[in-house]
Amino acid sequence: MDFSRVRAGELLAGISGAALFVFMFFNWFGVEGAEIQTPAGGIQVDPATEGSVTAWSAFDFIDIVLLLAVIAAVGLVVLSAAQASVNLPVAASAITAGLGIFATLLVLYRIIDPPDLGVEGLDVTRKIGLFLGVIACAGIAIGGWLAMQEEGSTFGGEADRLSGGGEGPDPGPPPPPPSGP
Repeated sequence: MDFSRVRAGELLAGISGAALFVFMFFNWFGVEGAEIQTPAGGIQVDPATEGSVTAWSAFDFIDIVLLLAVIAAVGLVVLSAAQASVNLPVAASAITAGLGIFATLLVLYRIIDPPDLGVEGLDVTRKIGLFLGVIACAGIAIGGWLAMQEEGSTFGGEADRLSGGGEGPDPGPPPPPPSGP
């Protein structure tokens, strides 16, 4: 493996992917303790309702998308460093950029609307891992997009390639129907 062949966009995506994997083990959301009225008229916080959760336990579907983005970003660097060519229907950089954009949007959605974590009536707080995670997701998206620019591909070009529209010359109009007897 020759890591000197890794371009800047691929490197940004790979580092962001590795960072996202680590950040997924940080606390992303927390639950504050519930206030309970004591018999003496005071207020007490129930410590049993306090806690924090990581991305792995906070999400049902989003954590899988995040893991796919990590695999794509790190895989992009490994493919470039190994000078391996994989026969993919679209460029690996486009896959990485697409997954990075999708992951970023999903995490931004969860910043705006945090999961309820199965606890009714308690506020769910946002922890540092969530914000580091969205930065890493954006790094994967930007790195994948920069890698696409460095290799001269676009999303439109990849869509044409996937649909088969970019292969061979234009066949032209169909032949006229045969004439009658």
